Amino acid sequence: FFGYIFLIVILYLFFQAVYSLGGLIEKPLMVWFEQLEMWLVSLVGTHTGLLSQILVGLIQGVSGGIAIVLPYLVPFLTGLGILEDVGYLPRIAFLMDSLMHKLGLHGKSIVPFILGFGCNVPAIMSTRILEDKRERFISAALSTLVPCAARLSVVFGLVAYYLGPLLALFIYLFNLFVIALTAKILSKIVPDTSPGLILEMPVYRVPTFKTVFNKAWWRIREFIVEAWPLLIVGSVVLSILNYLNISRFLNTLVQPLSWLLGLPNEVGVPLIFGVLRKELSLVMLGQALGSMEFSTVLTPVQMITFSVFVVFYVPCLATMMVIRKELGVKAMWYIVAMTVLIATVAGLFARGFAEIIY
Repeated sequence: FFGYIFLIVILYLFFQAVYSLGGLIEKPLMVWFEQLEMWLVSLVGTHTGLLSQILVGLIQGVSGGIAIVLPYLVPFLTGLGILEDVGYLPRIAFLMDSLMHKLGLHGKSIVPFILGFGCNVPAIMSTRILEDKRERFISAALSTLVPCAARLSVVFGLVAYYLGPLLALFIYLFNLFVIALTAKILSKIVPDTSPGLILEMPVYRVPTFKTVFNKAWWRIREFIVEAWPLLIVGSVVLSILNYLNISRFLNTLVQPLSWLLGLPNEVGVPLIFGVLRKELSLVMLGQALGSMEFSTVLTPVQMITFSVFVVFYVPCLATMMVIRKELGVKAMWYIVAMTVLIATVAGLFARGFAEIIY
């Protein structure tokens, strides 16, 4: 009983620490980049020309990585490394084992979930440890719903920063509830019995700075090398699409969904590009709406709805490729369709809930 109480308290303190550090760094950096953007555009001489639009896209792509993503990604991954090295993550697995069995899953299925908090790609790959094909499919499907570091950067940068860390924690817990509910439904559709779990429980240890730093740097480096260039290129491409009025066509494709969720029409392009990397959806949202100060272009209800939708909808391209490799093309498209459906229903629920409290 107290184990679950401590789990909630530790998660809350973890979120509070990440939010506090991220918010402290984000605000002055955003102000500096806004001033830099205005100065560089003034040098070009016109705000409406193609060159100035490309320049703005380039600056917003760079600033999005430095000022919006990294301030939350670095403390989150560092904190995750500390929890792992202290020996607390296996205890989370132990606490969740009985819950997994109630959901019709093997306790060993918690391994992909834990890895999913860093990145969904190794989470999908880790389903190899499961012997049963049914277990592998269900675990892979549920792992794509686990909020990876990229998705959480959207929650931190949008909800925690503007509406408070408690609401961000609520979205996180809501995500776990949706995963549990989905697991229950999938296990009913494909019924089976799940064996027990034998898990080694390491003693608590004081983590070393070198180990935590190396582990965090390895994960942060992945963002810098793989995601950030995509973010910058995507930001520039969006600027060109806006200049040529092509983005209006792409937004029209997603308009039924954005209308249903009560989101601005401009969210279409950020959501489409977000399939490449989830960090793109937040940075490109600010660019599509014309301001990185989201409180001026989005209502609290829209912030919550957008964040919840992004947490659940289509896994990133890298995750989809790994699913195809591990489980096949048919399983990949089943999971993609499932995530879109879940994201839409969860987004509608979040919108209704947000309209009550705001």
